[in-house]
Amino acid sequence: MLPSDLLGAMFDFSHKLAALELDSEELGLFTAVVLVSADRSGIEDVASVEQLQENLIRALRSLVNKSPVAPESEHLDVDSPRFTKLLLKLPDLRTLNNMHSEKLLSFRIDV
Repeated sequence: MLPSDLLGAMFDFSHKLAALELDSEELGLFTAVVLVSADRSGIEDVASVEQLQENLIRALRSLVNKSPVAPESEHLDVDSPRFTKLLLKLPDLRTLNNMHSEKLLSFRIDV
Protein backbone atom coordinates (compact mmCIF):
# COMPACT_ATOMS: atom_id res chain seq x y z
CA MET A 1 0.00 0.00 0.00
CA LEU A 2 1.22 3.50 -0.80
CA PRO A 3 2.08 5.83 2.09
CA SER A 4 -0.47 8.60 2.59
CA ASP A 5 1.94 11.44 1.75
CA LEU A 6 2.72 9.99 -1.67
CA LEU A 7 -0.91 9.08 -2.31
CA GLY A 8 -2.05 12.56 -1.30
CA ALA A 9 0.52 14.18 -3.57
CA MET A 10 -0.58 11.98 -6.46
CA PHE A 11 -4.25 12.88 -5.98
CA ASP A 12 -3.40 16.57 -5.62
CA PHE A 13 -1.39 16.50 -8.85
CA SER A 14 -4.16 14.64 -10.68
CA HIS A 15 -6.78 17.11 -9.48
CA LYS A 16 -4.72 20.13 -10.59
CA LEU A 17 -3.91 18.58 -13.96
CA ALA A 18 -7.58 17.71 -14.56
CA ALA A 19 -8.54 21.31 -13.75
CA LEU A 20 -6.59 22.42 -16.83
CA GLU A 21 -9.11 20.51 -19.00
CA LEU A 22 -6.57 19.26 -21.53
CA ASP A 23 -7.93 17.68 -24.67
CA SER A 24 -6.41 14.48 -26.02
CA GLU A 25 -3.93 16.29 -28.30
CA GLU A 26 -2.72 18.56 -25.50
CA LEU A 27 -2.41 15.65 -23.10
CA GLY A 28 -0.51 13.63 -25.71
CA LEU A 29 2.00 16.42 -26.31
CA PHE A 30 2.37 17.06 -22.57
CA THR A 31 3.07 13.36 -22.06
CA ALA A 32 5.68 13.46 -24.82
CA VAL A 33 7.36 16.46 -23.16
CA VAL A 34 7.47 14.54 -19.87
CA LEU A 35 8.89 11.39 -21.45
CA VAL A 36 11.51 13.13 -23.63
CA SER A 37 13.95 14.35 -21.00
CA ALA A 38 17.67 14.81 -21.59
CA ASP A 39 18.58 14.16 -17.95
CA ARG A 40 17.51 10.53 -17.98
CA SER A 41 20.28 8.03 -17.40
CA GLY A 42 21.79 6.33 -20.42
CA ILE A 43 21.14 9.15 -22.90
CA GLU A 44 24.08 9.35 -25.29
CA ASP A 45 23.07 12.32 -27.47
CA VAL A 46 21.84 14.85 -24.92
CA ALA A 47 21.77 17.73 -27.42
CA SER A 48 19.40 15.86 -29.75
CA VAL A 49 17.07 14.97 -26.90
CA GLU A 50 17.08 18.58 -25.66
CA GLN A 51 16.25 19.80 -29.17
CA LEU A 52 13.41 17.28 -29.47
CA GLN A 53 11.99 18.36 -26.12
CA GLU A 54 12.20 22.04 -27.13
CA ASN A 55 10.30 21.24 -30.35
CA LEU A 56 7.65 19.38 -28.36
CA ILE A 57 7.29 22.30 -25.94
CA ARG A 58 6.91 24.73 -28.86
CA ALA A 59 4.20 22.51 -30.37
CA LEU A 60 2.45 22.26 -27.00
CA ARG A 61 2.66 26.05 -26.54
CA SER A 62 1.12 26.63 -29.95
CA LEU A 63 -1.66 24.13 -29.36
CA VAL A 64 -2.56 25.30 -25.84
CA ASN A 65 -2.41 29.00 -26.72
CA LYS A 66 -4.78 28.42 -29.67
CA SER A 67 -7.19 26.32 -27.62
CA PRO A 68 -10.75 27.61 -27.18
CA VAL A 69 -10.26 27.04 -23.43
CA ALA A 70 -7.35 29.54 -23.42
CA PRO A 71 -8.42 33.16 -22.99
CA GLU A 72 -7.80 35.54 -25.87
CA SER A 73 -4.59 37.51 -25.43
CA GLU A 74 -3.91 40.97 -26.79
CA HIS A 75 -0.33 39.93 -27.49
CA LEU A 76 0.27 36.90 -29.67
CA ASP A 77 3.72 36.33 -28.19
CA VAL A 78 2.40 36.06 -24.60
CA ASP A 79 1.69 32.58 -23.28
CA SER A 80 -1.72 31.83 -21.86
CA PRO A 81 -1.91 31.30 -18.09
CA ARG A 82 -3.09 27.77 -18.89
CA PHE A 83 0.15 26.98 -20.74
CA THR A 84 2.21 28.45 -17.89
CA LYS A 85 0.30 26.33 -15.35
CA LEU A 86 0.87 23.27 -17.50
CA LEU A 87 4.63 23.84 -17.68
CA LEU A 88 4.71 24.30 -13.91
CA LYS A 89 3.43 20.72 -13.62
CA LEU A 90 6.81 19.42 -14.85
CA PRO A 91 8.67 20.11 -11.56
CA ASP A 92 5.66 18.73 -9.67
CA LEU A 93 5.99 15.49 -11.63
CA ARG A 94 9.71 15.35 -10.87
CA THR A 95 8.92 15.71 -7.16
CA LEU A 96 6.34 12.91 -7.39
CA ASN A 97 8.90 10.74 -9.17
CA ASN A 98 11.46 11.36 -6.44
CA MET A 99 8.92 10.58 -3.71
CA HIS A 100 7.94 7.37 -5.47
CA SER A 101 11.57 6.33 -5.96
CA GLU A 102 12.29 6.88 -2.26
CA LYS A 103 9.30 4.75 -1.27
CA LEU A 104 10.34 1.96 -3.64
CA LEU A 105 13.86 2.03 -2.24
CA SER A 106 12.55 1.83 1.32
CA PHE A 107 10.39 -1.18 0.35
CA ARG A 108 13.44 -2.93 -1.09
CA ILE A 109 15.48 -2.24 2.04
CA ASP A 110 12.68 -3.52 4.29
CA VAL A 111 12.37 -6.80 2.37
